[in-house]
Amino acid sequence: MTQMIGLAFTPEQFKTLLRMVYLANTIANGQRETDHVREYDDLEQYIFSRAGDAGFPAATFKHKALGETHHHPSQIFENDPELNKLMDEYEMTLLLEHLSLQLAERDIEQKEGIDAKNRMPAHDYEELLELYAEMYESEFNEFGFDRLIIEKTPREKDA
Repeated sequence: MTQMIGLAFTPEQFKTLLRMVYLANTIANGQRETDHVREYDDLEQYIFSRAGDAGFPAATFKHKALGETHHHPSQIFENDPELNKLMDEYEMTLLLEHLSLQLAERDIEQKEGIDAKNRMPAHDYEELLELYAEMYESEFNEFGFDRLIIEKTPREKDA
């Protein structure tokens, strides 16, 4: 038997919990067509099943599937400007950090050689990577993608 843990929330805390659970599950499972992280889906469903009792009946919609009632976030969450802004900021930060690191790694390989990461002392490589990545992050923060240029190789130009 699983031991249950009781928690008490104010209505505002529960509203924040709903939003946090929605954001967490969206990050964990939003991009997955299949192979969802079941624990996140299950916890989201459990928390949202309590929304009505907590005074937020419009936060969830429920439906029956295979004889069971399922609770999911309602369109209120899908269309919430504040939640969408948080997700947009998160996604943009991830994109900029990832792109900056990828470009930094490319530049280091071009300058130091293909196997630079394995040939250089780890500390030196990390310092160089951070320096190059910060340069790109500053560029993106100031200009966005306005000055990003992608050059096609001769083979791509002919296609």
